[in-house]
Amino acid sequence: MARSGIENAVIELQREQKSIQETIAMLKNFYSVTKSARRKRRLRKPLSAQARRRISIAAKKRWAARRASKK
Repeated sequence: MARSGIENAVIELQREQKSIQETIAMLKNFYSVTKSARRKRRLRKPLSAQARRRISIAAKKRWAARRASKK
């Protein structure tokens, strides 16, 4: 039995539909992987006031040394 043009068109469209659905599934999977990877950032502990002050003093010393070496 020979297929009609419409039957062939339907079969071809079904093949394309399957391909498109596979592509969509792949893209959704990729999106969920990258989205979860972004969420896994390492959280930092908050610094105490004393720690921030020590860092600030050390940075000021570094910048002062840098300025002094340029003169």
